[in-house]
Amino acid sequence: MALTEQEKYTYRYKDLSHPIEFLDAFRTFYLEGLFTDITLQCSPGVLFHCHKAVLAACSNYFKAMFTSDMKEKSKDQIHLSLFSPTILESLVLFTYTSEIQITKQNVQSLLQAADHLQFTSVKKACEQFLIRHLDLDNCLGMHSFAEFHVCSELEKESRRIILSRFEEVWRREEFLEISSKKLQFILSRKNFDIWKEEAMIEPIAKWIAYEVDSRIEYIYDLLRCLETDLDEMYLKSALSLYKKCQLKEHKIRSLIRSALGPKSRAVTKRSTTIMYVIGGYYWHPLSEVHIWDSVKNVWVQGTDMPEHTRESYAVTSLGPNIYVTGGYRTDNIEALDLMWIYNFETDEWTEGLPMLNAKYYHCAVTLNGCIYTLGGYRKGAPAEEAEFYDPLRKKWFPIANMIKGNQLIFIYLFIYLFDLSIAYKIIGISIYIVMNT
Repeated sequence: MALTEQEKYTYRYKDLSHPIEFLDAFRTFYLEGLFTDITLQCSPGVLFHCHKAVLAACSNYFKAMFTSDMKEKSKDQIHLSLFSPTILESLVLFTYTSEIQITKQNVQSLLQAADHLQFTSVKKACEQFLIRHLDLDNCLGMHSFAEFHVCSELEKESRRIILSRFEEVWRREEFLEISSKKLQFILSRKNFDIWKEEAMIEPIAKWIAYEVDSRIEYIYDLLRCLETDLDEMYLKSALSLYKKCQLKEHKIRSLIRSALGPKSRAVTKRSTTIMYVIGGYYWHPLSEVHIWDSVKNVWVQGTDMPEHTRESYAVTSLGPNIYVTGGYRTDNIEALDLMWIYNFETDEWTEGLPMLNAKYYHCAVTLNGCIYTLGGYRKGAPAEEAEFYDPLRKKWFPIANMIKGNQLIFIYLFIYLFDLSIAYKIIGISIYIVMNT
Protein backbone atom coordinates (compact mmCIF):
# COMPACT_ATOMS: atom_id res chain seq x y z
CA MET A 1 0.00 0.00 0.00
CA ALA A 2 1.40 3.38 -0.98
CA LEU A 3 2.20 5.91 1.74
CA THR A 4 -0.47 8.37 0.55
CA GLU A 5 -3.09 5.63 0.60
CA GLN A 6 -2.05 4.67 4.15
CA GLU A 7 -2.50 8.25 5.28
CA LYS A 8 -6.05 8.31 3.90
CA TYR A 9 -7.02 4.97 5.45
CA THR A 10 -9.19 5.19 8.58
CA TYR A 11 -10.70 2.55 10.80
CA ARG A 12 -13.89 3.54 12.59
CA TYR A 13 -14.11 1.37 15.69
CA LYS A 14 -17.36 1.05 17.66
CA ASP A 15 -17.52 -0.80 20.96
CA LEU A 16 -21.01 -2.31 21.05
CA SER A 17 -20.68 -3.09 24.74
CA HIS A 18 -19.84 0.52 25.60
CA PRO A 19 -23.46 1.70 26.32
CA ILE A 20 -24.02 -1.24 28.69
CA GLU A 21 -20.69 -0.77 30.45
CA PHE A 22 -21.26 2.98 30.66
CA LEU A 23 -24.63 2.43 32.33
CA ASP A 24 -23.17 -0.22 34.64
CA ALA A 25 -20.45 2.23 35.70
CA PHE A 26 -22.97 4.92 36.63
CA ARG A 27 -25.05 2.37 38.51
CA THR A 28 -21.96 1.52 40.55
CA PHE A 29 -21.31 5.22 41.16
CA TYR A 30 -24.90 5.60 42.44
CA LEU A 31 -24.77 2.55 44.70
CA GLU A 32 -21.41 3.60 46.16
CA GLY A 33 -22.27 7.32 46.36
CA LEU A 34 -19.42 8.35 44.03
CA PHE A 35 -19.40 11.69 42.12
CA THR A 36 -23.02 12.46 43.10
CA ASP A 37 -23.98 16.14 42.85
CA ILE A 38 -27.70 16.26 43.69
CA THR A 39 -29.87 14.80 46.48
CA LEU A 40 -33.59 14.04 46.12
CA GLN A 41 -35.76 14.00 49.23
CA CYS A 42 -39.41 12.87 49.21
CA SER A 43 -39.96 12.49 52.98
CA PRO A 44 -37.94 13.21 56.14
CA GLY A 45 -34.89 11.03 56.34
CA VAL A 46 -35.35 9.46 52.87
CA LEU A 47 -32.58 10.72 50.60
CA PHE A 48 -31.40 9.64 47.14
CA HIS A 49 -27.93 10.82 46.14
CA CYS A 50 -27.90 11.07 42.35
CA HIS A 51 -26.14 12.61 39.35
CA LYS A 52 -27.70 15.61 37.63
CA ALA A 53 -26.53 14.47 34.20
CA VAL A 54 -28.17 11.06 34.61
CA LEU A 55 -31.49 12.49 35.80
CA ALA A 56 -31.50 15.11 33.04
CA ALA A 57 -30.80 12.47 30.40
CA CYS A 58 -33.96 10.53 31.35
CA SER A 59 -36.32 13.31 32.41
CA ASN A 60 -37.17 16.60 30.72
CA TYR A 61 -38.41 17.80 34.11
CA PHE A 62 -34.93 17.50 35.64
CA LYS A 63 -33.25 18.73 32.45
CA ALA A 64 -35.27 21.95 32.60
CA MET A 65 -34.65 22.26 36.36
CA PHE A 66 -30.87 21.98 36.04
CA THR A 67 -30.43 24.09 32.89
CA SER A 68 -32.93 26.96 33.24
CA ASP A 69 -32.91 29.84 35.71
CA MET A 70 -34.96 27.97 38.30
CA LYS A 71 -33.93 28.32 41.94
CA GLU A 72 -33.29 24.55 42.13
CA LYS A 73 -30.42 24.94 39.64
CA SER A 74 -28.05 26.14 42.33
CA LYS A 75 -29.32 23.84 45.09
CA ASP A 76 -27.78 20.52 46.01
CA GLN A 77 -31.01 19.08 47.46
CA ILE A 78 -34.46 18.91 45.83
CA HIS A 79 -37.68 18.21 47.77
CA LEU A 80 -40.23 16.01 45.98
CA SER A 81 -42.88 15.51 48.64
CA LEU A 82 -45.60 14.49 46.15
CA PHE A 83 -44.17 10.99 45.73
CA SER A 84 -43.74 8.01 48.02
CA PRO A 85 -40.19 6.76 48.70
CA THR A 86 -40.92 3.51 46.88
CA ILE A 87 -42.12 5.23 43.70
CA LEU A 88 -39.29 7.76 43.64
CA GLU A 89 -36.72 5.04 44.26
CA SER A 90 -38.14 3.02 41.35
CA LEU A 91 -37.73 5.98 38.99
CA VAL A 92 -34.23 6.77 40.26
CA LEU A 93 -33.15 3.15 39.76
CA PHE A 94 -34.68 3.23 36.29
CA THR A 95 -32.32 6.04 35.29
CA TYR A 96 -29.35 3.86 36.23
CA THR A 97 -30.62 0.46 35.05
CA SER A 98 -33.18 1.12 32.25
CA GLU A 99 -35.53 -1.30 34.07
CA ILE A 100 -38.57 -0.74 36.26
CA GLN A 101 -41.12 -3.12 37.79
CA ILE A 102 -44.75 -2.29 37.06
CA THR A 103 -47.49 -4.04 39.05
CA LYS A 104 -51.23 -3.65 39.58
CA GLN A 105 -50.45 -2.16 42.98
CA ASN A 106 -48.05 0.58 41.82
CA VAL A 107 -49.00 1.31 38.22
CA GLN A 108 -51.27 4.31 38.81
CA SER A 109 -48.92 5.97 41.31
CA LEU A 110 -45.99 5.23 39.02
CA LEU A 111 -47.75 6.74 36.01
CA GLN A 112 -48.68 9.85 37.99
CA ALA A 113 -45.06 10.32 39.07
CA ALA A 114 -43.69 9.60 35.60
CA ASP A 115 -46.16 12.08 34.14
CA HIS A 116 -45.19 14.80 36.62
CA LEU A 117 -41.44 14.21 36.34
CA GLN A 118 -41.67 13.65 32.56
CA PHE A 119 -40.22 10.15 32.38
CA THR A 120 -41.91 9.67 28.99
CA SER A 121 -41.00 6.04 28.36
CA VAL A 122 -42.07 4.94 31.87
CA LYS A 123 -45.39 6.73 31.50
CA LYS A 124 -45.95 4.97 28.17
CA ALA A 125 -45.11 1.58 29.67
CA CYS A 126 -47.57 2.18 32.52
CA GLU A 127 -50.24 3.20 30.01
CA GLN A 128 -49.75 -0.02 28.05
CA PHE A 129 -49.95 -2.00 31.30
CA LEU A 130 -53.29 -0.37 32.17
CA ILE A 131 -54.64 -1.05 28.67
CA ARG A 132 -53.67 -4.69 29.13
CA HIS A 133 -55.81 -4.83 32.31
CA LEU A 134 -58.87 -2.88 31.13
CA ASP A 135 -62.23 -4.55 31.82
CA LEU A 136 -65.90 -3.75 32.44
CA ASP A 137 -65.30 -3.04 36.12
CA ASN A 138 -62.61 -0.37 35.71
CA CYS A 139 -63.12 1.18 32.25
CA LEU A 140 -65.03 4.22 33.57
CA GLY A 141 -62.39 5.07 36.16
CA MET A 142 -59.59 4.41 33.69
CA HIS A 143 -61.21 6.75 31.16
CA SER A 144 -61.20 9.61 33.67
CA PHE A 145 -57.66 8.74 34.76
CA ALA A 146 -56.52 8.74 31.12
CA GLU A 147 -58.12 12.11 30.42
CA PHE A 148 -56.49 13.71 33.47
CA HIS A 149 -53.01 12.41 32.63
CA VAL A 150 -53.36 12.78 28.84
CA CYS A 151 -52.93 9.09 28.01
CA SER A 152 -54.43 9.02 24.51
CA GLU A 153 -54.29 5.25 23.91
CA LEU A 154 -55.74 4.41 27.33
CA GLU A 155 -58.50 6.98 26.80
CA LYS A 156 -59.34 5.51 23.40
CA GLU A 157 -59.43 1.88 24.56
CA SER A 158 -61.43 2.58 27.73
CA ARG A 159 -63.88 4.64 25.65
CA ARG A 160 -64.19 1.74 23.22
CA ILE A 161 -65.26 -0.59 26.03
CA ILE A 162 -67.66 1.95 27.56
CA LEU A 163 -69.47 2.72 24.32
CA SER A 164 -69.57 -0.80 22.90
CA ARG A 165 -70.70 -2.55 26.09
CA PHE A 166 -72.54 0.15 27.98
CA GLU A 167 -75.50 -2.07 28.86
CA GLU A 168 -73.08 -4.08 31.01
CA VAL A 169 -70.98 -1.12 32.18
CA TRP A 170 -73.87 0.84 33.74
CA ARG A 171 -74.76 -2.13 35.95
CA ARG A 172 -71.36 -1.91 37.69
CA GLU A 173 -70.93 -0.06 40.98
CA GLU A 174 -68.41 2.29 39.39
CA PHE A 175 -71.16 3.75 37.18
CA LEU A 176 -73.02 5.27 40.14
CA GLU A 177 -69.97 7.37 41.08
CA ILE A 178 -69.34 9.02 37.70
CA SER A 179 -69.95 12.73 37.21
CA SER A 180 -72.81 14.25 35.25
CA LYS A 181 -70.27 15.50 32.73
CA LYS A 182 -69.01 11.97 32.15
CA LEU A 183 -72.51 10.56 31.74
CA GLN A 184 -73.41 13.31 29.26
CA PHE A 185 -70.21 12.55 27.36
CA ILE A 186 -71.22 8.89 27.03
CA LEU A 187 -74.85 9.51 26.05
CA SER A 188 -73.98 12.11 23.42
CA ARG A 189 -71.48 9.98 21.47
CA LYS A 190 -72.54 9.39 17.88
CA ASN A 191 -70.86 5.98 17.97
CA PHE A 192 -72.70 4.92 21.11
CA ASP A 193 -73.83 1.30 20.71
CA ILE A 194 -77.54 1.57 21.38
CA TRP A 195 -80.41 0.57 19.12
CA LYS A 196 -83.33 1.58 21.36
CA GLU A 197 -83.37 4.93 23.11
CA GLU A 198 -85.80 3.44 25.63
CA ALA A 199 -82.96 1.27 26.87
CA MET A 200 -81.28 4.41 28.22
CA ILE A 201 -84.07 5.14 30.72
CA GLU A 202 -82.77 2.54 33.18
CA PRO A 203 -79.19 3.85 33.62
CA ILE A 204 -80.30 7.50 33.74
CA ALA A 205 -82.92 6.74 36.39
CA LYS A 206 -80.46 4.62 38.37
CA TRP A 207 -77.75 7.30 38.27
CA ILE A 208 -80.11 10.11 39.35
CA ALA A 209 -81.74 8.05 42.12
CA TYR A 210 -78.33 7.30 43.68
CA GLU A 211 -78.07 10.95 44.85
CA VAL A 212 -81.43 12.30 43.83
CA ASP A 213 -81.29 15.67 45.62
CA SER A 214 -78.10 16.79 43.90
CA ARG A 215 -78.58 15.02 40.57
CA ILE A 216 -82.23 15.62 39.65
CA GLU A 217 -81.27 18.99 38.16
CA TYR A 218 -79.25 17.21 35.45
CA ILE A 219 -82.23 15.33 34.06
CA TYR A 220 -82.81 17.89 31.26
CA ASP A 221 -79.21 17.80 30.03
CA LEU A 222 -79.08 13.99 30.14
CA LEU A 223 -82.28 13.52 28.17
CA ARG A 224 -81.20 16.11 25.58
CA CYS A 225 -78.14 13.97 24.91
CA LEU A 226 -80.44 11.28 23.51
CA GLU A 227 -81.56 13.64 20.72
CA THR A 228 -85.18 12.53 21.00
CA ASP A 229 -88.54 14.26 21.30
CA LEU A 230 -88.79 15.64 24.82
CA ASP A 231 -91.88 17.22 26.44
CA GLU A 232 -90.05 19.75 28.61
CA MET A 233 -93.24 21.44 29.81
CA TYR A 234 -94.54 18.16 31.19
CA LEU A 235 -91.17 17.34 32.70
CA LYS A 236 -90.90 20.68 34.51
CA SER A 237 -94.42 20.57 35.89
CA ALA A 238 -94.12 16.91 36.92
CA LEU A 239 -90.81 17.56 38.64
CA SER A 240 -92.22 20.43 40.67
CA LEU A 241 -94.98 18.10 41.81
CA TYR A 242 -92.72 15.12 42.51
CA LYS A 243 -90.22 17.19 44.48
CA LYS A 244 -92.82 17.63 47.19
CA CYS A 245 -92.67 13.91 47.81
CA GLN A 246 -89.72 11.52 47.91
CA LEU A 247 -88.39 10.67 44.44
CA LYS A 248 -87.60 6.99 44.04
CA GLU A 249 -85.96 5.26 41.10
CA HIS A 250 -89.22 3.85 39.77
CA LYS A 251 -90.81 7.32 39.85
CA ILE A 252 -87.88 8.83 37.95
CA ARG A 253 -88.12 6.03 35.39
CA SER A 254 -91.83 6.65 34.93
CA LEU A 255 -91.26 10.39 34.67
CA ILE A 256 -88.67 9.95 31.91
CA ARG A 257 -90.90 7.56 29.94
CA SER A 258 -93.76 10.04 30.04
CA ALA A 259 -91.54 12.96 29.02
CA LEU A 260 -90.05 11.18 26.02
CA GLY A 261 -92.13 11.23 22.87
CA PRO A 262 -93.34 8.03 21.18
CA LYS A 263 -90.66 8.29 18.47
CA SER A 264 -87.95 7.93 21.05
CA ARG A 265 -89.04 4.39 21.81
CA ALA A 266 -88.58 3.33 18.20
CA VAL A 267 -85.49 1.53 17.04
CA THR A 268 -82.74 3.97 16.03
CA LYS A 269 -79.40 3.17 14.48
CA ARG A 270 -76.77 4.77 16.69
CA SER A 271 -74.61 1.66 16.73
CA THR A 272 -71.37 1.71 14.75
CA THR A 273 -70.75 -2.01 14.74
CA ILE A 274 -68.41 -2.81 11.88
CA MET A 275 -68.01 -6.26 10.30
CA TYR A 276 -64.64 -7.19 8.81
CA VAL A 277 -64.37 -10.08 6.36
CA ILE A 278 -60.75 -11.19 6.13
CA GLY A 279 -59.72 -13.23 3.09
CA GLY A 280 -61.71 -16.23 1.90
CA TYR A 281 -61.55 -18.64 -1.01
CA TYR A 282 -62.80 -18.48 -4.60
CA TRP A 283 -60.90 -21.02 -6.74
CA HIS A 284 -57.82 -19.71 -4.95
CA PRO A 285 -57.10 -18.01 -1.59
CA LEU A 286 -58.29 -14.41 -1.35
CA SER A 287 -56.47 -11.64 0.46
CA GLU A 288 -59.13 -8.91 0.38
CA VAL A 289 -60.48 -7.13 3.43
CA HIS A 290 -64.16 -6.22 3.10
CA ILE A 291 -65.76 -3.90 5.66
CA TRP A 292 -69.50 -3.48 6.27
CA ASP A 293 -70.85 -0.42 8.09
CA SER A 294 -74.12 -1.37 9.80
CA VAL A 295 -75.39 2.24 10.00
CA LYS A 296 -74.63 3.34 6.43
CA ASN A 297 -75.33 -0.16 5.09
CA VAL A 298 -72.37 -0.01 2.72
CA TRP A 299 -69.37 -2.21 1.97
CA VAL A 300 -65.91 -0.75 1.50
CA GLN A 301 -62.60 -2.45 0.77
CA GLY A 302 -59.61 -2.25 3.09
CA THR A 303 -55.95 -2.94 2.47
CA ASP A 304 -55.28 -6.48 1.26
CA MET A 305 -53.65 -8.99 3.59
CA PRO A 306 -49.93 -9.29 2.67
CA GLU A 307 -49.84 -13.13 2.73
CA HIS A 308 -52.22 -13.87 -0.16
CA THR A 309 -51.30 -17.54 -0.72
CA ARG A 310 -52.45 -18.99 2.60
CA GLU A 311 -55.76 -20.22 3.94
CA SER A 312 -57.35 -21.87 7.00
CA TYR A 313 -55.94 -19.30 9.42
CA ALA A 314 -57.59 -18.03 12.59
CA VAL A 315 -58.74 -14.49 13.38
CA THR A 316 -59.43 -12.58 16.58
CA SER A 317 -59.30 -8.93 17.67
CA LEU A 318 -57.91 -6.96 20.59
CA GLY A 319 -58.34 -3.21 20.88
CA PRO A 320 -57.91 -1.61 17.44
CA ASN A 321 -56.13 -4.67 15.99
CA ILE A 322 -57.28 -7.84 14.23
CA TYR A 323 -54.82 -10.74 14.58
CA VAL A 324 -54.50 -13.34 11.81
CA THR A 325 -52.53 -16.43 12.87
CA GLY A 326 -51.29 -19.61 11.23
CA GLY A 327 -52.88 -21.31 8.24
CA TYR A 328 -51.15 -23.14 5.40
CA ARG A 329 -49.93 -22.37 1.91
CA THR A 330 -52.09 -23.75 -0.85
CA ASP A 331 -49.24 -25.20 -2.91
CA ASN A 332 -47.77 -27.51 -0.23
CA ILE A 333 -50.25 -27.61 2.69
CA GLU A 334 -47.43 -26.74 5.06
CA ALA A 335 -48.56 -25.38 8.43
CA LEU A 336 -47.47 -21.79 9.12
CA ASP A 337 -46.52 -20.02 12.32
CA LEU A 338 -47.05 -16.52 10.89
CA MET A 339 -48.98 -13.73 12.58
CA TRP A 340 -50.17 -10.63 10.75
CA ILE A 341 -51.83 -7.72 12.54
CA TYR A 342 -54.42 -5.45 10.89
CA ASN A 343 -55.09 -2.08 12.52
CA PHE A 344 -58.62 -1.16 11.50
CA GLU A 345 -58.16 2.48 12.54
CA THR A 346 -55.22 3.06 10.18
CA ASP A 347 -56.11 0.32 7.63
CA GLU A 348 -52.54 -1.01 7.83
CA TRP A 349 -50.98 -4.46 8.16
CA THR A 350 -47.84 -5.25 10.16
CA GLU A 351 -46.06 -8.56 10.63
CA GLY A 352 -46.16 -9.87 14.19
CA LEU A 353 -44.00 -12.33 16.09
CA PRO A 354 -44.38 -15.94 14.80
CA MET A 355 -46.21 -18.46 17.01
CA LEU A 356 -44.30 -21.13 18.91
CA ASN A 357 -46.12 -23.85 16.92
CA ALA A 358 -47.18 -23.82 13.27
CA LYS A 359 -50.84 -24.81 12.83
CA TYR A 360 -53.96 -24.48 10.68
CA TYR A 361 -57.69 -25.04 11.30
CA HIS A 362 -57.01 -23.81 14.84
CA CYS A 363 -58.94 -21.20 16.80
CA ALA A 364 -57.75 -17.86 18.16
CA VAL A 365 -59.48 -16.09 21.04
CA THR A 366 -58.93 -12.98 23.13
CA LEU A 367 -58.94 -13.27 26.91
CA ASN A 368 -57.59 -10.88 29.57
CA GLY A 369 -55.68 -8.77 27.08
CA CYS A 370 -53.87 -11.70 25.42
CA ILE A 371 -54.27 -13.68 22.18
CA TYR A 372 -54.72 -17.45 22.66
CA THR A 373 -54.34 -20.01 19.87
CA LEU A 374 -55.68 -23.51 20.54
CA GLY A 375 -55.62 -26.86 18.81
CA GLY A 376 -55.78 -27.10 15.03
CA TYR A 377 -53.86 -29.34 12.63
CA ARG A 378 -50.31 -29.85 11.49
CA LYS A 379 -49.22 -32.34 8.80
CA GLY A 380 -52.79 -33.60 8.63
CA ALA A 381 -52.93 -34.61 12.29
CA PRO A 382 -54.67 -32.83 15.19
CA ALA A 383 -52.38 -30.50 17.15
CA GLU A 384 -52.79 -30.37 20.91
CA GLU A 385 -50.47 -27.41 21.62
CA ALA A 386 -51.90 -24.21 23.07
CA GLU A 387 -50.13 -20.89 23.58
CA PHE A 388 -50.83 -17.20 24.14
CA TYR A 389 -49.37 -13.93 22.90
CA ASP A 390 -48.90 -11.00 25.29
CA PRO A 391 -48.96 -7.75 23.24
CA LEU A 392 -47.36 -5.89 26.14
CA ARG A 393 -44.30 -8.16 26.27
CA LYS A 394 -44.50 -8.88 22.54
CA LYS A 395 -43.84 -12.55 23.19
CA TRP A 396 -45.57 -15.94 22.85
CA PHE A 397 -45.84 -18.23 25.90
CA PRO A 398 -46.78 -21.94 25.95
CA ILE A 399 -49.59 -23.27 28.15
CA ALA A 400 -50.59 -26.86 28.93
CA ASN A 401 -51.47 -28.99 25.92
CA MET A 402 -55.12 -29.70 25.24
CA ILE A 403 -56.41 -33.18 26.12
CA LYS A 404 -57.49 -33.70 22.52
CA GLY A 405 -56.85 -31.44 19.57
CA ASN A 406 -60.32 -31.95 18.14
CA GLN A 407 -62.04 -30.31 21.13
CA LEU A 408 -61.16 -26.83 19.96
CA ILE A 409 -64.59 -25.96 18.50
CA PHE A 410 -66.30 -26.21 21.89
CA ILE A 411 -63.67 -24.05 23.57
CA TYR A 412 -63.91 -21.64 20.66
CA LEU A 413 -67.64 -21.15 21.10
CA PHE A 414 -67.53 -21.03 24.90
CA ILE A 415 -64.85 -18.35 25.17
CA TYR A 416 -66.45 -16.15 22.55
CA LEU A 417 -69.87 -16.38 24.14
CA PHE A 418 -68.27 -15.64 27.50
CA ASP A 419 -66.45 -12.64 26.03
CA LEU A 420 -69.60 -11.47 24.21
CA SER A 421 -67.76 -11.32 20.89
CA ILE A 422 -68.84 -12.96 17.64
CA ALA A 423 -66.46 -14.85 15.38
CA TYR A 424 -66.87 -17.39 12.61
CA LYS A 425 -64.31 -19.35 10.66
CA ILE A 426 -65.39 -21.27 7.57
CA ILE A 427 -62.69 -22.93 5.45
CA GLY A 428 -60.40 -19.97 5.00
CA ILE A 429 -62.91 -17.14 5.26
CA SER A 430 -62.77 -15.33 8.56
CA ILE A 431 -65.49 -12.92 9.66
CA TYR A 432 -65.10 -10.76 12.71
CA ILE A 433 -67.54 -8.27 14.17
CA VAL A 434 -66.00 -5.49 16.23
CA MET A 435 -66.85 -2.09 17.61
CA ASN A 436 -65.14 0.67 15.68
CA THR A 437 -65.38 3.40 18.33
